Amino acid sequence: MSGARLSRRALIGSALSAAAVAGLGGFAGCSSGSSGSTGSTGPLRFTFWGPNFYQQFTKQMVDAFTASSGVQVSVEPAEWSGYWDKLATQTAANDSPDVINMDGKYIAEYAGRGALADLESAAKLDVSGLSTADLDAGRVDGKLYGVSTGSNAFAVLANPSLFKEAGVDLPDDSTWTWEEYAELGRQLSRGKVVGISGGGTYADLTIFLRQHGEDLFSADGVGYQNETLAAWFDGFLQRQKSGAALSAAASVEDASVSLEQQAFSINKAAMTWMWTNQLESVRTATGHDDVTLLRPPSSSGSAKENGSFLKASMYWSISARSKQPEQAAQLVNFLLNDPAAAKIQVCNRGVPSDPEMLAAMAEGLTATDKDVIAFLKEITPELSPTSPAIQPVGASDSQNSITRYLTEVRFERLTPADAAAKMTNEITGMIAS
Repeated sequence: MSGARLSRRALIGSALSAAAVAGLGGFAGCSSGSSGSTGSTGPLRFTFWGPNFYQQFTKQMVDAFTASSGVQVSVEPAEWSGYWDKLATQTAANDSPDVINMDGKYIAEYAGRGALADLESAAKLDVSGLSTADLDAGRVDGKLYGVSTGSNAFAVLANPSLFKEAGVDLPDDSTWTWEEYAELGRQLSRGKVVGISGGGTYADLTIFLRQHGEDLFSADGVGYQNETLAAWFDGFLQRQKSGAALSAAASVEDASVSLEQQAFSINKAAMTWMWTNQLESVRTATGHDDVTLLRPPSSSGSAKENGSFLKASMYWSISARSKQPEQAAQLVNFLLNDPAAAKIQVCNRGVPSDPEMLAAMAEGLTATDKDVIAFLKEITPELSPTSPAIQPVGASDSQNSITRYLTEVRFERLTPADAAAKMTNEITGMIAS
């Protein structure tokens, strides 16, 4: 386990100890209705992640909120790479911002340690427009700790131009299997172009596991059999060996560069895996407006059994120790429910489940936004009513384990079976500790 990961987990965990030492009784009993004073103690603090573009439009949303409410807000933006270490440090020091941009990787971690408020008891926050799935995605142990900003799906992206150059037709994504996916990759690999890149994340692993009636996590541990994980690892190895996918070294390099520099984005790979809200960036990078979203392949050849799911792209949460809980709830309510906010943000933080917010965005939607909305609408009836389990407390660094053990398999330093056993032991240990 790396020092960076130990540091982050230790910082998050120490938040409880810091509160106890200060005589505050810990975070566990706090809620937005009981934490601190509702009087003004300076500007409301709001932290979020994202590149410069996100910082610009989010500041516009905040300015619109201040103009309508009179509540002053101090924004604390950061890039993803440094956001979580900073938030962990602030939490450990009992200095969390009032409104927090939260992610599915960490929501159980922060909620489980009492750092987030229960939003269903928050005054001035209306969550009635959210779908049941969106609400459930933000629940930990039955309490609502995050409200979804909108949904995404993890999908296969295909470049029709590279398919055409190779003389290969796009697949029927409602029926294709993993075997057909691998064969297409082999047919598309020619010269400097490879058929398949990307994948190897918790998202496509979860999709694969769900096809076998399993899940990445259970309520308090892992939710899969080692044999199924080993089969997922082996799929990458076999596609690599057949020439359908990037080599081991090229895969590692591809994962280390920015989206704009990846093989698919520079037209050196015909298929890859990405979240639907990345389609605009990929189309811009490739120079091809017809880059297409495809359903994941399945084991059975049925789209209804391909394990796909809608994921909250991110959440808005409120600190359990906010001294301005009502104003914090006002800001979250504006970000979530105000048409003015929707018009500024459009689909940059996912496709909202509230039809009124989607309607408010209509005039600002790009052609790609409309393609993403149409894709999600098309696949939604096929999705299982059961969402993937939320990562248990302690498992926030599991993606690092997935990446590392897949790399070991790709370089044939571990067999798929050995890698599966070691990864399971490692993640189980994270959760137990």
